[in-house]
Amino acid sequence: PDTAGPEPAMEPEEWLDGRDEDPILVSMREGYIPPKSRELKVVKKNVLDSRPTTRRSMSALDTNSLPPQLLERLLEEIQNLKATVLSQEKRICDLENKLSQYTNGTD
Repeated sequence: PDTAGPEPAMEPEEWLDGRDEDPILVSMREGYIPPKSRELKVVKKNVLDSRPTTRRSMSALDTNSLPPQLLERLLEEIQNLKATVLSQEKRICDLENKLSQYTNGTD
């Protein structure tokens, strides 16, 4: 008897839209013949497309309305984040150099 084959009868998006199809049947009389490799098609919406476009700049903020303690904490956090980024950049650079030494055989 014919058997469901490896080729899809429809794309996943079509199935999600409510469409229904019977599987594509293949004969097993000739034996199993592996299919040619297929490309996997994935369609994802860009999350950034739905992001709000209006943003207030720092110049638009009224820093006088912020409590001094909050402003101090925010500045301290920004400094800590900058220090973290710098240390991570240095670490990444060091690791890339080590990797290039290993791949070039100059270890």
